[in-house]
Amino acid sequence: MKFITILLTVFALESCGNTKAATNLQNNIEAKQTETLSGKYMISSFIDNTELPDNIHLNFDATTNKVSGFAGCNNFSATYSTEGNTIKFGPLMSTKMMCKRFMDVEQNFLKTLEKVTAFSVENNVLTLKNSKENLVFAAKNNSSKIAQGDDYSIEYISSTRGSFLKIEIKNDSIISQKQRGAAPEARKFSPSETTDIFNKVAVLNLEELENLESPSKAHQYDGAAAATLIITKNGKTYSTKAFDAGKPNAKIEDLVNTIFSLSEKQ
Repeated sequence: MKFITILLTVFALESCGNTKAATNLQNNIEAKQTETLSGKYMISSFIDNTELPDNIHLNFDATTNKVSGFAGCNNFSATYSTEGNTIKFGPLMSTKMMCKRFMDVEQNFLKTLEKVTAFSVENNVLTLKNSKENLVFAAKNNSSKIAQGDDYSIEYISSTRGSFLKIEIKNDSIISQKQRGAAPEARKFSPSETTDIFNKVAVLNLEELENLESPSKAHQYDGAAAATLIITKNGKTYSTKAFDAGKPNAKIEDLVNTIFSLSEKQ
């Protein structure tokens, strides 16, 4: 009888141990599944600030390990690396516009990012933290990906008397024409390329394209190539003023550089 009792006790302990192990394994799996850092996150609050500008956000690109975003007045970008739930941002680079409002908020936000050493993502809420406290809270914005119902196209055109370049992007295709009268070259995007290009469009304020100033004016005086960026969304067209080819306004520089990079792969 004692032997049977001991045997049942051992079996019960072993079953309990297996249950705990299975539970811990499941918890670890679930933890890994919730710790996915990608896409656009809208900042809801960060330490020492209450009033935030519209559209302040972070946008993580897991394929390139680059983060970009809007800090209140300027766009910014940096590299980042993660290991487990730790995160390290590279040097933050930003445009140099001056704004009447939110410059102090922007400076505090960028300084706060420099203090971040860890992160967590649960229920689409991103928390950036260090060893002492939570620093930034942000909510996943699923609209950062172009909705299937949206119809987007992008055109980049540059020309002089002796040169011509037209690059057109529609949905998952890119079409390049590198000389007047030449046959266009076309190819399909990969899924990651499609996400990359339209994430860069999603962070732009399309209404302000027409007011962006060119950082240089060579095309107006010495016949240098003049370029224009045109974005059409759901039938409405947004266009920049002419600017020197290769020298776009800082707000569209990342998008223009990506367009060139994608066209060179053809």
